[in-house]
Order: sequence, then C-alpha cells, then structure tokens
Amino acid sequence: MSNLPSRWLAVLLALVFFAAACGGETTADPSDDNDDERTVEQGDDSGDTGDAPETTTGDGAGDGVGDDAGDGVGDDAGDGAGEQAPQATNETPQQEAAPNIYKDPRGGIFAEFQQGFDRGDHPFMQVDSFCLRHDPAADRVDTDDGITADSIKVGHIRSRLEDLTGIGFAVPVGDPKEMYEVFIDYINSECGGIRGRTLVLGYAEADVLGVDVDGSRNAACLAMTEDFNAVIVMNSTGFGGTANLCLTEEQQTAFISNSGQPEEFLARADGRLISMAPSSEETLRFMVSDLLSSGELEGLTLGVAAGNAPGEAEAVEEGLVIPLREAGFDIVFDVIDCGGGTICFGGTPESVTNMINAGVDGFFNVLNVVSAPGYIAEMVNQGYEPGDVRFFTSEFGAQANELVAGQIANNVEAGNLYNGARIVDYKTTGEFRDPDFEPNAMAALCNELYGAYSPSGASHDWRTLGDSAFGMVETVCDVVRIMARTLYDAGDNPTLADVHEALVNLGPVDVNGMTPASIRPGKTQASDAIQTLDFIFPCDQRLPFIRRAGDPVCITGRNDFRPAPR
Repeated sequence: MSNLPSRWLAVLLALVFFAAACGGETTADPSDDNDDERTVEQGDDSGDTGDAPETTTGDGAGDGVGDDAGDGVGDDAGDGAGEQAPQATNETPQQEAAPNIYKDPRGGIFAEFQQGFDRGDHPFMQVDSFCLRHDPAADRVDTDDGITADSIKVGHIRSRLEDLTGIGFAVPVGDPKEMYEVFIDYINSECGGIRGRTLVLGYAEADVLGVDVDGSRNAACLAMTEDFNAVIVMNSTGFGGTANLCLTEEQQTAFISNSGQPEEFLARADGRLISMAPSSEETLRFMVSDLLSSGELEGLTLGVAAGNAPGEAEAVEEGLVIPLREAGFDIVFDVIDCGGGTICFGGTPESVTNMINAGVDGFFNVLNVVSAPGYIAEMVNQGYEPGDVRFFTSEFGAQANELVAGQIANNVEAGNLYNGARIVDYKTTGEFRDPDFEPNAMAALCNELYGAYSPSGASHDWRTLGDSAFGMVETVCDVVRIMARTLYDAGDNPTLADVHEALVNLGPVDVNGMTPASIRPGKTQASDAIQTLDFIFPCDQRLPFIRRAGDPVCITGRNDFRPAPR
C-alpha cells in the first residue's frame, strides 16, 4: 500500500464526496467537448414525458359554486318599500384548493412522507411533469448580481470523475454536464424559465487528481462566483474541501450538493449550503444510535481506526467513540497516519495488533476508499478469519457505495472477511434487486425526459450492470428542481437575500430515491430516513455490481426505512 503512486492521494476527495445512486444503469462517457462553455442555448420542443403517476386532489373539488348559492336575494327580503334588494353578482364563494398529494405505491414511511408534501399547483413540484409553464412576472427589473429583468445566472461545477479511470476507479455516471444542460434547456423552452426569466447556465470543472485538488476546486468556485455571478451553484459529482466555504461563506453564494458536509461547514454557510445527504457527523451518530437501539452491539468488544486527515479523526471521536463510551462500551480507538494525504496506512499493523490483543470482534469501518482495503487485508494477515469479527459502517468514507466498498474485495480473503458487513445509511442502494422493483416516479420521469432531449442520444437503463448513470440523471434532475423551486419561491423580482430565504424554507423536497427529505432553517442537510444494508461478497443476487476484475459485490438494503434518529 505504501508504494502506491502519489496521485492516489486525491482519490478520496472525489469518491468520499461522490454520492450518486449505485445501481444497474447504462452510461455514456463524460464528454470533454466545450469545456469552456458558460451558457446553454435553449432546447427543442418535444412531446410528453410519460404516463402521470397517481395523485389525489380530495373529494371537494367542484365547479366553484357553493351548494347554497341563491339568486342574490335574501330569503327575508321585504316588499321593496324603502329597501333595496341586494344586487346579484357573478362572484362565487372561494373554495380552498384540495391538497395535491402523491400516492407513493411503496407505502410505509414513503407514503407517510408524501402525506405532508402538498405539491399544489407549483410549477416545480409536480410528479407527473418536470415543470409547468407559468405566467411571467409583470414589471420585472434588474435586482442583484446575476439577476436581470430577463435572466438569472446559475452554475454547475463538475468534478472530472473520468480521470479516475486510469487508476482503476471507473465511475460510470454518464455525462452530468449534458444532463444539467438538458434540464435547464427544458425549463427555458417548455416552461417559460422562472417567472419569465431565462436561466443562464455557467460551467466549471474541478480536478479529482493532481497535486492541488483543493486549489482546483477553489478556482472553480471563483469562476462561478466572481467571474460569472451565479446566484445558485450546483454539483452532483462530489465536491469537498474548503471550496464549499469559498462558495457559501466567502462568496455568500447558495450551493446545492449531493455530498454530505461537515457540520462546521453547514453552520458557517448560514443556510446557503444544501446537502442531499446527512452531515458527516450525522452518518456516524445515526449508525451508533440505531445499533444501540437494536442491541446488536451487546456482548461485542468494539474497535475503530480513523485516519488523521483534517477533521476526520475528530468527527469519528465526536460522532462514534464518545456516544459508545457514554453507552458503557469500551472501544479501542486508534488513529492511522495519512502522511498529509488521503492514503492512511501509517501504524496500520500496530493498530491491527491492538485490536487482536483487545479481543475486538466488532469493528467500525470509517476508513476511505484507498485506506480500508489495506487495513482489512492486514487484519487477514494477522489471523482474523471469517466469523471472527463483525463489521459496521455507514456513508462515512463513502462505504455505502458499491464502487467504494468493492475495493476491499480486490483482496479475496479480505472480501471474505468483510462479507456480511452491516451498513446503516440513507441510501436506497440495491433496491433494484427486488424482483418487483419499479423505478420511483421521479427517476422514471427524469430519465424519460433526458432520453427524449439528450443531444447525444443518451438513454440510460437501470438494468445495465455496473453503471450508475440512471441514478445520476435522477440526482441531477432533483438538484435542478430544488434550484428552480427556490428561484420561483423567491418571488417576482428576487434579490439574493430573497433567494437565500426561500432556499432554507423549502420544506419537503424530492431527492434521489424519493426518500423522506426536507430543508428548513437550521437543517439544510435534507435526508430524513435511514435503512439497514448488507455488504455481500461474492454476490449471487440478481443484478450484482460487476467490477473490472474479480467476483461481483452487492450492497443491498433491507427496505426497513425508518426516521433518522435526529
């Protein structure tokens, strides 16, 4: 492990923050054409995007006339002597609009969530349409940087995941750049923009490999803010480090990301940093709380080894070690040296020896994609055999991702040892392995629309093994809709302050998998539910995750979703 090329030092910065839904979908290679493009031309008209999912509108919707409407003359009207009868009018009593509730066929927590999600007639909240044409605002004026009478600037930062292919970490997510362009074009051409303002899409790229990944990300931040004046910036390919604060704290720009964010960043962003995932610390707290409630840790001697990359060991101590010790567990807590990078191997043999000497038979994997394989292989080297230790993990370190966790199985004996690892997370990973699975309504809608409008002709299928493009389309679609909904809710002539106020008051939102999620003041990490998942190697389930070499792996959820224990 210590002889790996130095360029691997940046791999985690992409994959740990990469949270596109894993599943079987086809893909198109990300295009590098027109990398300097800053704006998007309007798209072509097209037909509809599929059958409408079922919604309910209540039984009270009628023709707008109350049952007791009369002829305009009161029942006790006199003979007219000295009195004037009330004049008849064409006005009818106002009726309160019936709630527009989507009936989620999955039932349970999903249907309960939808009961509190009244979509009304909002042009960016429907389940049967990506957006609805709506009237332009009258008397539009220039209001703020990035907002003119006729346009609003928004930005997309794409991390260059394709660069990981050369070092064995292919990330088949299709072409996110084109996905953003298609959905923005559709809003402009089919739905009239945002209250009559055309969306202008800026674009920047960030490195995932190299000697200064954080510098590249900060350059992308400045390109989208100081150079382009984006009102809202979006990302769905992973974006970590200080550039999050460049966007939200230094430049005071709203940023919508699918990546989990440190709670410090969320607090410093003052409501401008939106994450589809729980915070980094929450992923650990949720796991610990759930395992304590279930009693699964009883009788186990626990251990954890965390890397000393900035903030990592501190988060593990705060979110995992302290709660377990407060619950009465003794836990072996080692810190592994990352050498100033992301490959954390220094002290690994000594740490594994500590685990063996303490009799650890319950181990929390919080290491990253390039560190966990070496640590678990060392456990094998020092004598751990399948059945000797139970593994527990979460999305911390991206270990709920089949692409990431599958690297452990590159060493077959390590994969056999890790087989059966228990995962507690918000993701719907592996849901398509259910024989009765059908894509959720938003996934189907978004992928059908993208397939119909994609200039490259891309069309993704969730049944294609080893790819994640189908899930990426839904992720991009959801991020764009949250952006559009925010701008619409900000009003006819919004300022930046209006946009930020609207963003933190969205309430229920659609996220990947249509799992329960919401945004409110003080809570800008959207996900509100968790489930239990299992790592399986080798995997003989239907539609396994096919790796470039070796037996397939699976991370499959149990579909036991419950509210996140906040």
